[in-house]
Amino acid sequence: MLIILPKFSIALLAFLILGCSTVYKIGKDFDPTNISKIKIGVTTQQDIINYFGQPYRKGIANGDEVFYYTNEQIIFEKDKNVKKEGNSLLIEFDSNGNVKNYYFNIPGKETLLMGYIFHKLEMEKKLQNIQGGI
Repeated sequence: MLIILPKFSIALLAFLILGCSTVYKIGKDFDPTNISKIKIGVTTQQDIINYFGQPYRKGIANGDEVFYYTNEQIIFEKDKNVKKEGNSLLIEFDSNGNVKNYYFNIPGKETLLMGYIFHKLEMEKKLQNIQGGI
């Protein structure tokens, strides 16, 4: 069956196909200003839910429960460039349900590993204690 479209419809369809970017939204909005409230070893899972709402995803990583928040947009532009906007937050919890570590990322910028510094210092301290006891 042959479908005949008016010239205006063909031009509009061509513009929509060739002239626009494609945008994919991933996750849901969360307030990154609350990140400064996170305290490793102190902040609980319920605190995190109070600060950011229910996570976009929950899972297990290396035996620890994790919450993942994201509100990113991936934009595929007509000139084949790809841009990312928004941010994401990954939070690891210890066996007591307290924050073990967290990672905040802003696409297009360097990853801000806020919790990494504390984690690294903690691991170095444990290593020193082990070496001091040998």
